[in-house]
Amino acid sequence: MLDRERPGTKTFTEATPLLQKAAPIVPAQECQQHIQLLRCFLNLKQTVLKTKGLFKTEYVHEIKNGLDPIARQSAAEESRWSIYVSRAIHRFSIWWTRLSVTGTPGPGSNQLLEKSYGPHGGWTWTGDQMPPLDVLMVLHALALHTKAFGEDCFRHQKMALWNGGFPLQLASQYIDPDNFEYSCPEPCRLQFENMTKLAWDNVNDPENLPIECFRCQKQTAVPWTTRRGKGLADDGFLQVCQWCKFILRKDALLAQKLRRDLHLLLETNIPLPGTCWSVDNGLAPNETTDGLLKQPLVDLLLEETRPTNLFPNITQIIQASTEAAEGQSLPLLHNIFEHYQYVGTSSCDLHTAVMRVSKSASTLQSADCLDLSQIESLYTHFLREQSKGSSRRSAPQTDIMDPLSLVWSTHLLRPRSYCDFSRHFGNSVPVDWGLQHESETCSVCQTLCPPSFARRFIRGLTSLSEWKEWLSTV
Repeated sequence: MLDRERPGTKTFTEATPLLQKAAPIVPAQECQQHIQLLRCFLNLKQTVLKTKGLFKTEYVHEIKNGLDPIARQSAAEESRWSIYVSRAIHRFSIWWTRLSVTGTPGPGSNQLLEKSYGPHGGWTWTGDQMPPLDVLMVLHALALHTKAFGEDCFRHQKMALWNGGFPLQLASQYIDPDNFEYSCPEPCRLQFENMTKLAWDNVNDPENLPIECFRCQKQTAVPWTTRRGKGLADDGFLQVCQWCKFILRKDALLAQKLRRDLHLLLETNIPLPGTCWSVDNGLAPNETTDGLLKQPLVDLLLEETRPTNLFPNITQIIQASTEAAEGQSLPLLHNIFEHYQYVGTSSCDLHTAVMRVSKSASTLQSADCLDLSQIESLYTHFLREQSKGSSRRSAPQTDIMDPLSLVWSTHLLRPRSYCDFSRHFGNSVPVDWGLQHESETCSVCQTLCPPSFARRFIRGLTSLSEWKEWLSTV
């Protein structure tokens, strides 16, 4: 349906000698530190899974019929970890917002963005700046999604953090190699608690979270989870504003997020998520977006996301945008609206990202020394394939047990180095942990370019009764 990636057109004669330097760019020590960190995350997950009574998930799954005790316990544990991750993402967003990163050009700056790739202006991590393990876990998942990480740093004026990369070496100093427990000195705890007003330990934060009501803009407290799965971290989020009685659903939060980003674009020139990377210029605002949003489309989006709308619906907003925009704008609309399928301020679906990384890390068994010389040719081959400019470029399988994937993922934790390396081969848009786009299952694609009813039936997207009802009308 929508071709989201265009092939790079540049070729470089120096590709071969540069590729020969691929292995030294990712030292074996960094791979070892990365494995140690992943095992620390895995240890955290196992601790959360086995903490009975945490978030009272046992009571939620007891009301579900048809589950045997073992399946019910497994479901409760997975729900417990999912809620913990949602809370960690909220904590990360507060920490990220209040993290003071000075001396970096922002979207409104006249400085060339090329400077963000330069050798200066990097963020230097210090011992007292290290966050709690759950926040570090979210930052790690974001760093593996290089495009989203770069976009977040650019939109929030934290390009020095992009230059500095993930604090892998510093984190490894705080991990016990015997039991893989993460222990930071007291200054870290004080710094984090004073900056965020949150507890150092995730589980010590309140069970309720104040959020802004979409309609009245007042703060209303909502629970993270409820017995019937209606909390903020549950799939069926449904709460009522304590002030205006407006029914808060996920779509209301998504519409609120879109409206907030539109005002940031119009008032402070901060680009929308999904518009900061281009095949020609790499990490830079897409000039096409300005022209698109200067049209009546922006007025339509503001109208559709007005607070007086009693039933905001993100799918209807996408459909209305499709009708207002021209056909050639559909790929750009797709890049924008795919970031409004999840709640959060990041350009990355952090919940999905963390869950994927933790699932991959669950297969880790040991941190024995790796012989990187054996996989040097594989990594070189991978990088060479990316330099060919194929429109179907794909990353290695995101399986940390795979040595190639480990080297590649470790390289991603230094985004400036990885992107510089990629750009030498004509890859302005780097390959990262982002999921490959499948237009046939993408909800945004289905909304922008809906398939015929017959094709929907063949794919199993409609029921037999709906098919018969449609036949009776033709």
